[in-house]
Amino acid sequence: MNNNDLGIIISGLREKDVEFIENESLSLYTSIKIGGDCDVIIFPRDEHDLLFVIDLLRNNSKDYVIIGRGTNTLFKNRFINVPIISFKKGFSHIQEINSSEKKNVNLVSSTHLRIGSGVTLSQVLNYAIKNCLSGCEFFFGIPGTIGGAIKMNAGSKENVIGNIVENVDIITKDGVKLNIEKKDLKFSYRNFGVDVDNENYFITGATLSLVGSDRPNILKNIKIFKKRKSSQPLGRHSLGCIFKNPSDISAGKIIEEIGFKGFSSGNASISDKHANFIINKGGACAEDVLELIESIQKTVLLRKGITLSTEIKMI
Repeated sequence: MNNNDLGIIISGLREKDVEFIENESLSLYTSIKIGGDCDVIIFPRDEHDLLFVIDLLRNNSKDYVIIGRGTNTLFKNRFINVPIISFKKGFSHIQEINSSEKKNVNLVSSTHLRIGSGVTLSQVLNYAIKNCLSGCEFFFGIPGTIGGAIKMNAGSKENVIGNIVENVDIITKDGVKLNIEKKDLKFSYRNFGVDVDNENYFITGATLSLVGSDRPNILKNIKIFKKRKSSQPLGRHSLGCIFKNPSDISAGKIIEEIGFKGFSSGNASISDKHANFIINKGGACAEDVLELIESIQKTVLLRKGITLSTEIKMI
């Protein structure tokens, strides 16, 4: 992006009062705390802001990058000279759009929540607990936003977000707003697809279907996932699980079996708590992480005959 185009973009954002930061370190916007600087990172608050940004960039930038909270995004340690669009500070609504009476918790009642793509899974879970809604207990311990979770079809072995999504709101790169119903959504393992011409569409929100329940039962269900997450390095700088599980076997178990648990490259290391996590011990660079990923993939293929695919996004 040349200086003239960047100047036009900055002027347009200022004129419309859309929040942005110039020359920002992307390590601040990813959970593993790795990344170089960017020309500009933009924070649209809502659809109105986003439609303006799309129109502005369509005329003044050859490309852009979309991120949520960066919980599965590895930025390489280089300067990124296209705009970054972050949903971290916007699209934060949670609204019940229809609800059955929940006075008798023995009756199964359905509640639809309309949720902005910038809302975190932990925020949704807390709302569900407060309002005695069940169906998203598996959100416990999963970082990131609704938008990112849908894009990755995040979940556990028992359930995935695609099973409770009723529809998804998107805006295309041409500024067209669409609401895609469940029958037209293509969820698969760690993947989501819609019939849109390109990958540069924005998930702006979704409707989730939950059911009424009593709070003690919801908390009991959450304990199952809390116990499981205790084997993961929560609270450490990581990207969550690095590799997809092949077939019916755990990628972490495979990595542990080849002896890579605790192995390091530079300031990045494979967690000694869960082998499918790579930890930034402090000062790690993207190359450290990529070297570990490549070493694991090559060794697993050689010793096990298994091809491990990553589930993280690399930019």
